[in-house]
Amino acid sequence: MINWENIRYDVGRAQMDFDKLEVFPKTIEPINPRKDFIIIREELLKARDVVFEKYDFDNENKLEYKFDLLFGLKVYQILNEEIGFVNRVASNDDVWRFLSISIIPDIVHSRWGFNEERFYKTPRRIWLKTIWWYIHLSWAGSVEETYNILKNNTTDTLAQLVERPSIGYHVDMYREIMLQYSDISDSSREIFRSILKLNTARILTTSPELVEGGIQQYVEDLYSSVV
Repeated sequence: MINWENIRYDVGRAQMDFDKLEVFPKTIEPINPRKDFIIIREELLKARDVVFEKYDFDNENKLEYKFDLLFGLKVYQILNEEIGFVNRVASNDDVWRFLSISIIPDIVHSRWGFNEERFYKTPRRIWLKTIWWYIHLSWAGSVEETYNILKNNTTDTLAQLVERPSIGYHVDMYREIMLQYSDISDSSREIFRSILKLNTARILTTSPELVEGGIQQYVEDLYSSVV
């Protein structure tokens, strides 16, 4: 099993390796994954290829939210507790920088080009990190159910949920927020922004589990206050 805790890959190291990356007609180089990460790279490449083939992304001029969602679900399945990838690991930006630059820079590049923020520079905007946490905070028990509650969202929804500075992630509460949001028509995304802002204020003085009716009722009250 990979020892995720031993990954040390700070911004300085990431920048040096990032600056060495070059685009060639069919690949990006250099990509020389450590031996213990070769299988993960192969699995992530296979997942990318499956998504590309099924949804004909090769003919897209630019990849958008649909790819974030579909590939995010694959990433979430591959990076799981069975290989030691737990929340503590997922909170370590060194891990995400390492995966982005040393393991699958070609996949990240296909989505964002050489955008430093999305590879390593801005922790809350590292692409692999955002799509993993987006799925984790929205997980509905299965890939199919999770896809169904997220399929009508946008890149803005993802950013609002994952990139918002906060006091931390209350996973069960956010999953309930995403579940209930899937039943709301909100083309402008203003309701979603308002829900998250209201929650940020209320969570400072309220424990969702202690509300009568628990987390579900707490979230229902958030939506009742906004909708």
